Amino acid sequence: PVDAMASFAARLARNVNACQVLRQGPAERVRAAALGGWSRGLVQNGVSNLEPPTYTKVPIVEEDPGKLLADMPELVLGGQGTSTAKSNPYAGLPMDQAVELAGDKARATSTATAASMPATRFAKLENGVRIAAVDRQGLCSSIGLFVHTGSRYQTEQEASIPHMLELMAFRSSAHLSHLRTLKTLEQLGAAASCRVGREDILYQMDVLREYVPVALPLMLANITCPSVLPEELAEAHAHVLEVQQNLEDNPESLVVELLHVVAYQGNSLGYPLYAEEKDLPMFTVENIRAFLQRECTPDRLILVGVNVDFDELCKWTARSFAEHTAGQIPQTSSSQPGRDMAPAVYTGGEIRIERPNPLCHLMLGWEVQDGWNGKWLAAVTVLQMFLGGGGSFSTGGPGKGMHTRLYTEVLNRHHWVESCQASTVMYADSGLFTVYATVVPQHAGHFCEVLANIFEGITRISDVELWRAKNALKSSIHMNLEMRAVMMEDIGRQLVLSGKVGTAQEFGRMVDAVTQEDLAETLRHCLKSAPSVVSYGAIDKVPSHEAIKQRFGMVLQKDAAKK
Repeated sequence: PVDAMASFAARLARNVNACQVLRQGPAERVRAAALGGWSRGLVQNGVSNLEPPTYTKVPIVEEDPGKLLADMPELVLGGQGTSTAKSNPYAGLPMDQAVELAGDKARATSTATAASMPATRFAKLENGVRIAAVDRQGLCSSIGLFVHTGSRYQTEQEASIPHMLELMAFRSSAHLSHLRTLKTLEQLGAAASCRVGREDILYQMDVLREYVPVALPLMLANITCPSVLPEELAEAHAHVLEVQQNLEDNPESLVVELLHVVAYQGNSLGYPLYAEEKDLPMFTVENIRAFLQRECTPDRLILVGVNVDFDELCKWTARSFAEHTAGQIPQTSSSQPGRDMAPAVYTGGEIRIERPNPLCHLMLGWEVQDGWNGKWLAAVTVLQMFLGGGGSFSTGGPGKGMHTRLYTEVLNRHHWVESCQASTVMYADSGLFTVYATVVPQHAGHFCEVLANIFEGITRISDVELWRAKNALKSSIHMNLEMRAVMMEDIGRQLVLSGKVGTAQEFGRMVDAVTQEDLAETLRHCLKSAPSVVSYGAIDKVPSHEAIKQRFGMVLQKDAAKK
């Protein structure tokens, strides 16, 4: 899966004049606070300030198959096709002679302002399917189908069924067999993948933009008309053990998964994301078809395209669903986007797994109340960037976070810390603020003390450090948004989490409004929740959960004493 932190960072973008921030003296800051009370509202209200998108209605009309085939791009799957290409109008033109295309003069007189940047457009099919697209005129398109379902919406016994849909992705459908599907993807030069999350499932394809009409039905067939053949299901069973083995081989991914299990014990976000061997009896043809019928209704489908023409995407999406209007695809269960869900109940706790390992892998987490839709969204992300971190042998360079607090006061001072990184992960109604570290085993207890001291120093943040954290966040944001796949997932995740899509400028204003006191208040709020602790590897020297809880509780006590 795409890194949740990178995906979230891609939502908080805006250019600022850093010099103006540094030049402000105390008097200017007081005056700005008096005149700009709106900035407090930006931080406190978060995404609730965003306007919901306006959807264009798109009808679903059955068309003549001959017309559909005539509109499809030519695709030769074998042998030699009939070429219908037009003659090249530039044949024989010298390479040093400029070619003026239609519209070039108008574009030459325009300026690259925020208003001229390609905007995200929205549409909704009459059956409830939502469509979002932004065309940056790139030659390669990223299209993604988000299904608003996941492990948190299931019972504990059925929580791993969404993972089985990931393992069954892009197999046989009413359109093509598994082999023909693979050969078509190969001929298209497309990259297809599927990833399962706790709140959504994402089917994704990267393909040349002229082949979107061919790729789109292949992707949608995973939901509209999958065959779910017994032999393919049996093959997917074998991959369950491979996934578990991959987790064991990648301790960082394993501890992140286990942190959710321990942080939300026995409810919603705490249900396991990946299937285990004990879940195999649940993976039957009947159960998967029942899941598709119950969970994958049109109102829970979101199609996002980047570097695609909006009208073309709407047209071919409507055509893809037109052949399934007779009842093959489940009907809309609600007229409103989103869905009902049991609230995530944070519990905290610990999991210890001893394994032969030269290092101790330790992850500590605290709840961010209300998650993506809460008031702590901007502040906790700036706090994450302020703490930063990385690996002790990471090469330097711009944007590496070498001046972040975890680098300067942990990695640069304690040779026994191999890596240390702060991060956040956000869900619709809850989130986690975490610190992950790998340390030499005999110093595991000492690391908890060092981290507590770091938290105690949050009240001592200079203007330069705050400015640096904000700009580092924005720099990372813009770099991530250059990638079409990140932009595609960002738009889809926002629609899943809140039904709204914030612009770079809107989220940038939230970041700019964060103050030093906001960071301290956010950390205090997180530390009020019981810590979630996962230790893996050589864990003999890891303090007890109660000892860790008491030590970080002292951070709050000392902070209160200062007041």
